[in-house]
Amino acid sequence: MIYFIDGIGIFSKLLQNIVLLFALIFIYAATNLSPGPTKIKQKILLGFVIGGFAILLMMNPWEIEAGLIFDTRSALFAVSGLFFGPLSTLIGVLVAVVYRIFLGGGGVYAGVATIISTATLGLLWFRIRRVLPKMYIAIEYYVLGLIAHIVTLLCFLLIPWPLAFEVIRSTILLYLILFPIVTMLLALSLNNQKQRLISTELINKQKLLLQSSLDSTKTMEIFVIDANYQYLAFNQFHASNMKLYNHIEIQKGMNYIDCINSDKMKKRIKSSIDTALSGETIKKVIEVEVNKGQYLEEIYTPIIDEKGLITGATIFSEDVTENYLHELSILHLSYRDHLTNLYNRRYYTEELARLDHDKYLPLSIVIADINGLKIMNDAFGHQMGDQLLIKVANIFVETFKKESRVTRIGGDEFIILMPNTTTENAHSQIEMLRNRLEEEKIMDMAISVSFGIATKNEDEPIEEIIKAAEDDMYTHKLFEINSHRNETIKTIINTLHEKNPREELHSERVSSICNLIGKALNMSIDDLKLLTLISQLHDIGKIGIDDSILNKPGKLTDKEWESIKKHPEIGYRILSTAPEYSEIAQDILSHHERYDGKGYPRGLKADDIPLRARIISIADAYDAMISERPYRKALTHNQAIEEIKINAGSQFDPAIAKIFIELFNESEGL
Repeated sequence: MIYFIDGIGIFSKLLQNIVLLFALIFIYAATNLSPGPTKIKQKILLGFVIGGFAILLMMNPWEIEAGLIFDTRSALFAVSGLFFGPLSTLIGVLVAVVYRIFLGGGGVYAGVATIISTATLGLLWFRIRRVLPKMYIAIEYYVLGLIAHIVTLLCFLLIPWPLAFEVIRSTILLYLILFPIVTMLLALSLNNQKQRLISTELINKQKLLLQSSLDSTKTMEIFVIDANYQYLAFNQFHASNMKLYNHIEIQKGMNYIDCINSDKMKKRIKSSIDTALSGETIKKVIEVEVNKGQYLEEIYTPIIDEKGLITGATIFSEDVTENYLHELSILHLSYRDHLTNLYNRRYYTEELARLDHDKYLPLSIVIADINGLKIMNDAFGHQMGDQLLIKVANIFVETFKKESRVTRIGGDEFIILMPNTTTENAHSQIEMLRNRLEEEKIMDMAISVSFGIATKNEDEPIEEIIKAAEDDMYTHKLFEINSHRNETIKTIINTLHEKNPREELHSERVSSICNLIGKALNMSIDDLKLLTLISQLHDIGKIGIDDSILNKPGKLTDKEWESIKKHPEIGYRILSTAPEYSEIAQDILSHHERYDGKGYPRGLKADDIPLRARIISIADAYDAMISERPYRKALTHNQAIEEIKINAGSQFDPAIAKIFIELFNESEGL
């Protein structure tokens, strides 16, 4: 009966000890005191906590006789050494040893040895486990508890004999079966608590890192909402913008949609979020409704949990105004003709493919080609040719209103796309355009454009429609271009003479001299007509020379002289464009060649120089010598004749020079 009461007493005390042990876990859970603190003060505090628990255990022991007490401190210090490190464990050991010595009795040595040996085993366990085979964590902790209590039983040998043997015999099953299990459970609970604290600390660090990352950008709004549009997280930049534009201090849990003032913006954003909540990621650039001219790039991404359910959305919003406008300008340039600002061939190709659809039928295509651009470039320079292109382009846009329909696809070629337009309607609009063009002039010259029209009504290949429009344009061009060229050349001559009346008188005198020389050479009537025409047009190329050079009162510089020497080439380019003038274009090009090959522009020699050009060379030189210039006085007739005699065979054809001298030697000039 006595042993039964003692057993009940032992069980009661043992249960109190176990409760105290696991109270340590609850304290850690309640205070979140980490098992592995890094600060010295925390380690010291934790050491006293361990020592305090050891004292509580020793205050509630089961006692075999006075001074011979037993408790679960062996499990406590084995686990403490494993989890709490040397400093905290050492302080706990010192506190427990002092108290055990204070209690005294026959078991004091065994009690002190138990505290020190089990704590040492816990501290050394990280090294001991390396030589052990790999095992589940629970089994490992059980092995730790088993070894710790084998060591404890060995410490009992310090109890005076023969009592020590009786104590070991009566407690061996308790220490080898129950206490290792208690140690294992204590270690597992503490390990779980440790992992929870580590996880919590990691989550807190991640939250801090995430928030720091969110707040690190000052150009992008980042925020997260749940499926009910409520804020889960946001960066400071988003909070600042919400306050700036919507006058509200946002907080977690608020409904984002309700925080937006603009109904139009609210509708757009809600639609985008709903799309993300349906599982689709959206990325787009939008113009801010409440701040026109500002562009945002927005990304809406669904949040999907481990079960595959969509629980919310992440929104990124960045001001991309500068980059977006830059990209638009680049895109604009890539689709625009740099000179006329019309759309270019690239745009035309893409737009034609888009319009080649049944819903745009009938689709009329107009091909337009400017007549006389080359003459304009040759006569007045490319700058004036560019002005002609720009003027025509502007008239096209004015007429057709919608500039996206007008494209420049080549130097002087344009295409106008007219969806849902019949052939009759297209012809009517082109007629209006012709009338508008006739009202305009450039450098006193009429603007001439040839048009071709074709219409797609059914399933014809679009390439055939374009070919038909081209053929129609070239048919009109055959009738229009020659008359326009002739008019252009006449206009150029008139313009030159109006700008410089001296040139008109010079051409008339040269023409008279050439006519007399031609008759002396027994030229036919047709050849005399050509000679007269070339003599009248021989200086047409001077239209392309700057007036300040032509009328300069002083001596020309080398650079200015080189410019003057270009006029035969300019005249050739102007006249060679017209078939009826092509025969005399070579004469115009060669009228400043020299008989000895030292002339310009090609350095032709002797009979390689066309006959008419050799005749004009003498007539032109004679008239120039007897005419007064701002920078020199005119020569007399006899002085000019003498110069021709001297230069016969070098500058002039000697045979023609001889005829000229015979004709004019006795006269006093023309």
